[in-house]
Amino acid sequence: MESMTGYAFLEKSTDQFSYSVEIKSLNSRYLEIYVNVPKIIKNEENELHGLLKQRFSRGKLELNIDIFDWNVAKPIAINANMIKKYYRELRQIHRECEAEEPFRFESILTLDGVSQRERSMISRASRADIFAAIGRVIDKAIDMRHKEGAAIRKDLTTLVAGISKHLGTIKSLAKSVSSEKKEVLKKRIENLAGSKVDDVRLYTEIAILSDKLDINEEIIRFRDHIKKFGALMKSGEQIGKKLDFIAQEMFREVNTIGSKSSSSEIAHLVVDIKNLIEMIREHCRNVV
Repeated sequence: MESMTGYAFLEKSTDQFSYSVEIKSLNSRYLEIYVNVPKIIKNEENELHGLLKQRFSRGKLELNIDIFDWNVAKPIAINANMIKKYYRELRQIHRECEAEEPFRFESILTLDGVSQRERSMISRASRADIFAAIGRVIDKAIDMRHKEGAAIRKDLTTLVAGISKHLGTIKSLAKSVSSEKKEVLKKRIENLAGSKVDDVRLYTEIAILSDKLDINEEIIRFRDHIKKFGALMKSGEQIGKKLDFIAQEMFREVNTIGSKSSSSEIAHLVVDIKNLIEMIREHCRNVV
């Protein structure tokens, strides 16, 4: 069992710069991938999307890469023609304005287009280092998802055991409640009809009442759902949605049990089971 919740972070350095890689994983109905990378490696975005799709099948994934602390100074290109043009124009304006302030050549160097830093390029070695780090971060995130999944399986097993225990108690209580209801009905019919009661009518009324009160079919189906749920938890495939569906079926059965029973004890147990099922469904929404 694998959870959709995971996190991993790694910070490293190459000969060119330092960088960090971070992966966040949250629950989602489908596979959602978001990649945030610096402009200098923007062209690698599609490959990163493909890499994440290969390793993850479900969940909301966010990959963040940051590059900082460059070790190599970026070379500067000087536009000599632009400097000469600025110089001629500014000298001309300076003379025409008869400015008292002396004309300073260095003021030209701050103007647009005079100098430009060359774009940094990532070396093959640095690129390989980043992708290796991404692989390690993915492994860590998946490992965390598996650990979370193991914890969820443990919780689910405890919750299902609690439901089974309550279900056994309900079955025992239902037998005594049904017998009590039959005796009450018999006495009522005898009081209305006198001491002589038509056995056929009595048994017909009792049969109708028994059918209305009988929850044996619901309990059998409920236990079948519990059995399937337990078997599915041991499966290695994507089971989150399937487990959630079975939990919905459990809720439907216990709802019917509650509506058929007039016992306050059974009603309280039904409420407890519903709460346990809600806790199960919350866990299932975070399972791949």
